[in-house]
Amino acid sequence: MKKSLVPLIVFLFGIVLLTSVIVNMRPEMRKPVISPKTSKPKAIYLSSIETAKNPELRKRQQHIMDEKKILNLLLQAYSELDKGKLEAAGEKVKTVLVFQPENAEALSMLGKIYYLKHEYKEAEMIFTKQVKLNKKSASAYNNLGQVLLKQKKYSRAALQFQVAHGLDPESGLIALNLAGAYSQQGKKKESLASFEKASKLLGTRIITVANHPALDSIRNEKEFNDILTKAYKELSLKQKNESAK
Repeated sequence: MKKSLVPLIVFLFGIVLLTSVIVNMRPEMRKPVISPKTSKPKAIYLSSIETAKNPELRKRQQHIMDEKKILNLLLQAYSELDKGKLEAAGEKVKTVLVFQPENAEALSMLGKIYYLKHEYKEAEMIFTKQVKLNKKSASAYNNLGQVLLKQKKYSRAALQFQVAHGLDPESGLIALNLAGAYSQQGKKKESLASFEKASKLLGTRIITVANHPALDSIRNEKEFNDILTKAYKELSLKQKNESAK
């Protein structure tokens, strides 16, 4: 009977030994290499995100971000300017010019801020830059002419107004500025001719600007007063027609 138990004892010992080996195996060694639910191995490592490394995509994203910043800064600058806070508006505009040194709107606003602060030399530099960037901008030439007038650089101012008038012959304001520049040079004939052009373009509005000191040298001239008399008659007739309605 003892002999018949030997095979059984060997068999049981083998089972115990195998069970011990399986239990003590590391977990990862017991897992199948491929999941039984899929025939394809799963990715373990992902590549780094490409957005930050793609130059073209980063450039486009930066452009969009910069445009939003610039628009927001310009709106803030307009708001500060409307409140008369010239320093605060100037800081906002200068920040815009850091991002876009040739931004026409920002340059024009900064020039205006310098003009309002009576810093005409600085305003001249800004408008000169604007003219160089856009030689077809009538407003840039007109603004440059204005700051030159403030510095009593009459002949140079007149030249800027002439260019501006050539670019925008329908602007009564530019024609008026040219009349003022000629007047301050003592060129009465040219000044009166430009003043007449301005009156045709501005209509009765010429009355509201006729008292500008720049026109003092032609104020007593017959042609000057004839233009104003005609404007007053037109204004009176307009008011009568409106009251009749």
